[in-house]
Amino acid sequence: MKSILLALLLPLSMSVAAFETASPPAAPDAAKPAAPALPPGMKQYWFVMLKKGPKRDQPSDEAQALQAGHMANMEAYAARGILQIAGPMMDDGDIRGIFILDVPDRAGAEAMCGDDPAVKAGRLLCDIRPWLSQKGAALK
Repeated sequence: MKSILLALLLPLSMSVAAFETASPPAAPDAAKPAAPALPPGMKQYWFVMLKKGPKRDQPSDEAQALQAGHMANMEAYAARGILQIAGPMMDDGDIRGIFILDVPDRAGAEAMCGDDPAVKAGRLLCDIRPWLSQKGAALK
């Protein structure tokens, strides 16, 4: 009985092995899920929470220079239309401020944060989140 079963299964296993080796490999992005479609009238931005970084012990003059560089960096990104709005928090908590960025992807938001002198120095950290708003929405 075992020999009959083996005789039936051996050709089947050989044909499965031949099929597996002859099949073209799946495309690398085939398993990657597609980005969800945005709801009508909505646009994706990047909401960045600026948090206290691990290195906040700079001398006062260095901290002031880092803040000046941080502000200049924000002004440059705002002039390019990337930084839509920004501002500090009014308490002394761990979240120091926010950015809303108009860039196509997380890499763009990470690059903007990576250019910031206060982030480079470890004084601030960026917590980057995708965020939706209505197209054309504005503060009033």
